[in-house]
Amino acid sequence: MKTGELIRSIRTSKGIKAKTIYDGLLSRSMYYKYESGLVETTADTFLHILDRLNVDSTEFIALFEKQNNERTHYEEYRESLREAFKQKNLNEVRLLEKKIDRDYQNNQLMRFYNLKIVAQAMKKYFGHHESLLPERREVVHYFSRSKYWSHYEYEFLADAIFMFDGSSLDKLLSDHEWFNDDDIQDTHMENLKIKVLCEAILLFVKTRHETQASLYFSVLDHIEVAADNVYANGCKDFFKGLKVIQEGDYEQGIKMVSAAFALYQKLGMDELYREQVDILQNLLKLSLQESGSRRQRKV
Repeated sequence: MKTGELIRSIRTSKGIKAKTIYDGLLSRSMYYKYESGLVETTADTFLHILDRLNVDSTEFIALFEKQNNERTHYEEYRESLREAFKQKNLNEVRLLEKKIDRDYQNNQLMRFYNLKIVAQAMKKYFGHHESLLPERREVVHYFSRSKYWSHYEYEFLADAIFMFDGSSLDKLLSDHEWFNDDDIQDTHMENLKIKVLCEAILLFVKTRHETQASLYFSVLDHIEVAADNVYANGCKDFFKGLKVIQEGDYEQGIKMVSAAFALYQKLGMDELYREQVDILQNLLKLSLQESGSRRQRKV
């Protein structure tokens, strides 16, 4: 964890606005980068920030060491929860929810609370009977207060996107700024943006929100990523192929998709390859079902 990320956690937990802390110290764009862990600041500025937070250096060091331990636990829980959801393992989700809640009661960290919300929604999702609306409202409430998205916000939305339908997701994303003028290359941020956009497109396609799907296909196409970022470029190429298929040119679309698959296999990216094969199969199946429905209506 970078110092700025912890500063952000302390500031938000105290309910202090960024302007109160950074006025006269850092510009708006610079403190966003600082709190996102993209840059560090000078020792003099750092001490001024601690003073405005009413946190002394000894307390900050203790919090920093504790946070790094908590971060490790959080990442382990998150990864296990995503895997349990993928495997449709309800018992594992329940077990993880209890562990996450126990840790949240001890540390009161927002990311543990949000992860608990995700686990609760996963549990309901498997049951198919309870509404996910309360959990979705919690997610929307969090994002309504987060004007600037760092790594965490994109990760959180990627974890929570299954709670949304097309209309509610479109409403959440409608005011988000996907593009920025930062010169700093951040491969992790690139991958997170690509991941969220891809999952959003899939949701819009499956829920037949054609206008929104078309919009986010375009956003995905215009997101700039490093030339050597294989994951991001592979996903962009794969979804370009899906768009061509959606537009009716199956032959050309399959060629584009196959080129992405060949690259994954060449580089040993088996997990991404299997994931996108499943996506392609499911969308082709959906397309065939829609074609059959249209033919029946004509008859």
